[in-house]
Amino acid sequence: MRQCSRHLFKCDDGEEKRLFPGIGAKCTILTRFMKPNGGLSKEKDHRSIVVLKEFFYEGHRLCFRFNLDGDDQQKIYHSNARYVRIDSEGGIDDFFFEADKKKRHDGDAIDKAEAIMSKKKEPAIKWKHSRARQLLYQDIMDNKVPLDPKDDLSLSLEDIFSMHAEYAEYDFERQREATFQYCPSWSRRKIWFWINRIAALQSEKIFWPKDNFGNDIWAITVDGVHCWIQEPTHQEFSKDTSYFSHKYNHAGLCYELGISIGSNRLVWMNGPFPAGKSDLKIFKKDGLKAMLIAKKKMRIADGGYAGSDHIHHCSTPNIHDSRPVRRFKARALKRHEKFNGLIKNFHSVDCRFWHSIGKFKSVFEAICVICQYQIETDKPLYHVLVEDVLLEDEVE
Repeated sequence: MRQCSRHLFKCDDGEEKRLFPGIGAKCTILTRFMKPNGGLSKEKDHRSIVVLKEFFYEGHRLCFRFNLDGDDQQKIYHSNARYVRIDSEGGIDDFFFEADKKKRHDGDAIDKAEAIMSKKKEPAIKWKHSRARQLLYQDIMDNKVPLDPKDDLSLSLEDIFSMHAEYAEYDFERQREATFQYCPSWSRRKIWFWINRIAALQSEKIFWPKDNFGNDIWAITVDGVHCWIQEPTHQEFSKDTSYFSHKYNHAGLCYELGISIGSNRLVWMNGPFPAGKSDLKIFKKDGLKAMLIAKKKMRIADGGYAGSDHIHHCSTPNIHDSRPVRRFKARALKRHEKFNGLIKNFHSVDCRFWHSIGKFKSVFEAICVICQYQIETDKPLYHVLVEDVLLEDEVE
């Protein structure tokens, strides 16, 4: 017997069968794990047959309440779900979890899916022309499946995969295997290998220009980019507030990016920092302020960087700006947001990142290198057009 999420399995005649907990399900449990234990056998290997009544949670642990099978008094006991082996199910409508009811209704399709995937055979009809692709398209049009994963975080890929039996023939990792000529487990290693290789190119693609922007005083625009990550562990509390991102209302990491105003180039990348650390604190204490002072250059930033102690090397939108200056700052900041949008085109940083902070650093920096190549070639950032703004002001 083994446990996977909320679903338990057992082996019958060498074949694994999926069983779900619910009211009336008969189960086996080591008697010593039953609570309260008064009057029950305390032998180490003694087992009892019980009938499930309901479930509840102790903290984050799933637990079951049950009575002994054949007990006329119906005395209620309880135990952690991990110690309970399900031998037979109750009725489908009595399952504890709605997701289990859905999976039981589609049980034949799931079994078919597992059988097909285990055989590792390529389907005769390719995905592009398949019935499965038509069903997925229709589900998206009917709003049953979100076009953007952020629209419904409760619907996992596994849930979508189990919606139709036709999906069972298509193993997405197998498609990747055919494309890259690597098995899924080995291709994951290759993917991380190439992510690290691409990230290592930052020294060649992301750097402060040797001419120090020439005679330009306003050199760069600066902004912080937040990304959603898995909640880091804390030694004392359930959540580490230093990682709280006000943009996601979840744990996050922040990178400080600086983009040249006069050219298509990312010239500054600093991070990652816990998202609870403000953009202004990062600017003051983590290098960029000292860099601008040493280079005798200035930057443009949004209102989150406002502060009187760095007025000589930073400018933010304010009511004293003339119309041309206001337009200049607005276009420069919007141009920076366009680059941020290129980064968020990558699903790895647009949705929750599930790996370690070290891997996040590699992924984010690799994406920035790719985006730098993009703005140099087929997706250049627009010009701020200072002269056109001034001419427009004179005409009005």
